[in-house]
Amino acid sequence: MSSDEHEFQQPEMITPVEPSWLKRLGAMIGMEVVVETTRKELYGKLLAVEHDHIALQIKYGIAFVRCQQIISVMPIQRC
Repeated sequence: MSSDEHEFQQPEMITPVEPSWLKRLGAMIGMEVVVETTRKELYGKLLAVEHDHIALQIKYGIAFVRCQQIISVMPIQRC
């Protein structure tokens, strides 16, 4: 047997993309938002939206959140 026969194929992660959802998120770029994830809520300024993650300015750092972990995103209304 050759060494190629014993190699396992690397798993691929497939992220289903909802185009209308990404379009709505894109409209919120630059806004202060609250992002509810499977782990916690994050508050910050939405900097970027990609097909598999978003970037949030949180205080003095940037957080990258995988779209698969996002439950909801809402703009924060400042009074």
